[in-house]
Amino acid sequence: MFNIVRRQCSAALAKQVRHVSTRPGGAPGANANNDPRLEVLRRVLFEAPPRAPAIQLEGEALEQHETIERAWKLHKMRQREQRQRTLERQFRAMQSAMAELEKTSDRLYKGAIVKSRHVTYPKQAKIPTETPSPQGWDYSFKST
Repeated sequence: MFNIVRRQCSAALAKQVRHVSTRPGGAPGANANNDPRLEVLRRVLFEAPPRAPAIQLEGEALEQHETIERAWKLHKMRQREQRQRTLERQFRAMQSAMAELEKTSDRLYKGAIVKSRHVTYPKQAKIPTETPSPQGWDYSFKST
């Protein structure tokens, strides 16, 4: 699927690059075939990087490979399920604690729900995630 989309996009972009003049005042398509810069651009942007050919397994080696692959997928599935159960257990504990707090003291319950204007260290710390931030590093950040 990805390769089909990539080929379609590459073909459309290659047509656009082919018709771009590299010289000021030049007509579209003029010297497009002779300019080495455009050839480098086309090669870098649209050609797939060289890949080693896939190993063709047969017989017992293929069976071993498939067995190991199934075992790995089973292992990853069990890890996912364990993590999901842990998160569900934590969420249920949080919900029951909030319900208990609501029964105990309405003032404390409302205080726990309302966001504070004054940010303190534990509250401003980020929640750990398994993926890096999509924004990357904030170079303009100044510690106060």
